[in-house]
Amino acid sequence: MVKAKKKMEQSPKFDRYLTIVFFITIVSVIFTSYFTFKEIINTHHEKQQNATIPLFSLINSEIIHPLSVAKYISRDHFIIEFAKQDNIDKNKILTYLQQLSNRYQMSSFIALDKHNLMIDSNNKQTGLSHDEAEWYERLKRLPEDEFTDIGNADDPHLYFDVKLYAEPKDFLGFVGIAIDLNTFEEKFAEFQQKYGYELIFTNKDNIITLSSNTLMKTESHHRNSEKVNINTLPWYQKYVEFQNKASTDERITRWNAQDLLVSKIPLKDLNWTLYITSPKPDKQMEYWKIFVTRVGLFLLVTLVLYALFLKAVNYYKSNVLKNADIDFLTKLPNRRYITREFETLSLKYSNVSVVLADIDHFKQVNDTYGHNVGDQVLVAIANTFNENVRQDEMIGRWGGEEFIMILPDTNAEQAFDITERIRKSVEQLTFSSSDKTATFRTTISFGVNHSKFHRTTLKQLIDESDKALYSAKSSGRNKVVVFDE
Repeated sequence: MVKAKKKMEQSPKFDRYLTIVFFITIVSVIFTSYFTFKEIINTHHEKQQNATIPLFSLINSEIIHPLSVAKYISRDHFIIEFAKQDNIDKNKILTYLQQLSNRYQMSSFIALDKHNLMIDSNNKQTGLSHDEAEWYERLKRLPEDEFTDIGNADDPHLYFDVKLYAEPKDFLGFVGIAIDLNTFEEKFAEFQQKYGYELIFTNKDNIITLSSNTLMKTESHHRNSEKVNINTLPWYQKYVEFQNKASTDERITRWNAQDLLVSKIPLKDLNWTLYITSPKPDKQMEYWKIFVTRVGLFLLVTLVLYALFLKAVNYYKSNVLKNADIDFLTKLPNRRYITREFETLSLKYSNVSVVLADIDHFKQVNDTYGHNVGDQVLVAIANTFNENVRQDEMIGRWGGEEFIMILPDTNAEQAFDITERIRKSVEQLTFSSSDKTATFRTTISFGVNHSKFHRTTLKQLIDESDKALYSAKSSGRNKVVVFDE
């Protein structure tokens, strides 16, 4: 009991030390985050300066280069002659498209007006009157020769379409390159995350075609129901007013809004315009808001983890204490638990009966059949006890082959009846030797004592029950004796 008390006293200390370590860790992380974030802000401007070359490299590799490849295909003499033929070899053009795609790591296609057929490098063949080729007639009627369009509703791609001619007015069809929109999304998002820029591409009608944020819509075919006009963006009208006042004809214009830096770059090859926006370097408050938000989220997550950690520690401690109170073999409460809980019961009830039980000739069982069989006898008898108890009645292993029962609000006569029932049940149990060649039975003796809680102690009750048990043993065993003063 002294050891148990020491452990209970040490537990709050352990919790306090754990809490101190936890909050020291939080403070350390916050200060580390503060200085790290400050360093990020100081290098923000430098990163913006270093982003120019990667930006134009990105535009060139992901947009200008595919268009250049599409133009190259439209001027290829082999393609022109092939499209003019009355009878075509599909395998021949498929091989050409696949070689082209492998070389440039892009999907390619050809749409032949004469043969009402479109073939791509994946050998997908579609008639030009099919719903999937609705783009064909739409673009064919337009006066331009080069187009950038989004198609393929199931797997949206950016298509660079170029009209194919034998002569200036001898239209043969279309050739082109297709780029998976996921490629743009990944590379633009990576660029935005690295340099802090947002990229917005618009066509000649000011419709946003590509973007580094969620403005890029790809859910519907050709995005007819998902078009976003740049006029709807909050900052754009102020930007237009600035341009009108400046009356500038510069190729690249820059505008400092209250919260944004905006740059406009015309992409003449596509007839597109690129808008680049980013927070102003001196608007550090935005970054502090992010910092506070992230720290708040960090604290919330940390507190949740701390609560879960404490719960796990408490669960572990409760299980350690529980295991310390349970007899390993019989799974019954041990002497320590019985002693502690007796005090609790004394506060709830007025009287109690205490029963001590001892297995008859148990040493002989161990000597004859071995300790493993003896353990089986102990477990079986413990289970028999468990089957005959009510709520708030306690059964425990007192030591060796001895058991104890605490029966609150149970008089001597009632205790005798309960105990007699258990005695008869034990008497009916049959056990086997370890080699299964022999069976045997065993019996158990009981000593019963009853008293008022306020007039006695557990030690006194046990001493008197032990006297009754000794009487049962000495008078023939396998019986219940009630203590009689």
